[in-house]
Amino acid sequence: MKVIKEFIVPTVILFAICFVAALLLGLTNDVTAPKIAENAAKAQQEAMAFVLPDAAEFDEEAAENENGIYYTAYDKDGNVIGYAVTATGKGGYDGDITLMVGITADGAVNELPDGSPAISFLEESETPSVGGKLKKKADFLVQFAGLTGSAALTKNGGTVDAVTGATKTSTGITDAVNNALLCYSKINKEVSANG
Repeated sequence: MKVIKEFIVPTVILFAICFVAALLLGLTNDVTAPKIAENAAKAQQEAMAFVLPDAAEFDEEAAENENGIYYTAYDKDGNVIGYAVTATGKGGYDGDITLMVGITADGAVNELPDGSPAISFLEESETPSVGGKLKKKADFLVQFAGLTGSAALTKNGGTVDAVTGATKTSTGITDAVNNALLCYSKINKEVSANG
């Protein structure tokens, strides 16, 4: 009888608690998953409209190559005006940095009417007080507006000035923009090959 009270009853109670908790987590996931997917799709649409504001429509389905995922953007007459490219950069302070970059049909980082580059931050986990501020640091981001080739930080022989104290975040952003441009170059080769 002592064994039942000391071992079996607590085991059964613990099992019941775990079962109920798992059941509640599963139900919560079933309820929230559609809303999470809806919010992600809405954020994706907003980012695409931000990076290519002149687009009348985008492909419904994304395409991809090894450097990124992209949606083709069209004007009101159905002409390709660019690509909304989602690309990830390595080297951030606290992990990868994922951006959506607007690339024009001629392969340049789209420049918005205010002169800023068409870059939208999708995922990053940088320190808010240092690297996270780069999202709003116009003098850093403006270095990418109109960029057509690969970029590198000045410390690596390039032309992009890193932000002091946020070199790793600067590296991650630069890598993501480079990957977006590489994605475009592969799209351009495919289009050229298909005539």
